Amino acid sequence: MPSSDPPSHWPGLASAAPLPQLNRANGQPWLALLADDDPVNREVGVGMLQAMGLQVHTADDGQDALHKAHLLRYDLVLMDLQMPHLDGLAATRQLRALPQFSQLPVIAMTANTGAHSRQACMAAGMNDFLSKPIDIRLLADALMRCLPRT
Repeated sequence: MPSSDPPSHWPGLASAAPLPQLNRANGQPWLALLADDDPVNREVGVGMLQAMGLQVHTADDGQDALHKAHLLRYDLVLMDLQMPHLDGLAATRQLRALPQFSQLPVIAMTANTGAHSRQACMAAGMNDFLSKPIDIRLLADALMRCLPRT
């Protein structure tokens, strides 16, 4: 079973309270798709999600996220807004246009923190909004809001 303690190489987190472990009622991990074109953001995001017990796959952009969403049944998508080929807003709109993805939770992750960005995310069908750099506690709160109650 994964440790609930944040990795010691994350500054400022080693002394933080334990992170919640977010698993299905049967103890199995939730499966998340993290779409971000920046490899460092993907690495950090994967580490944060894994620290809370999630299994994580990654996508390099919106097109890759759509492709992977059609291959596996994800429980949650974390979507960067500004990506090449297909941005996060367009990718979310395409997901929402398909019945099998109408209820899939999508959380926006962006450095654009203005009210306009938040409104655009909600209009595209996203369920929640996180500002970069991602605060792991706010991420945990968003996950608990978006994942089905167990």
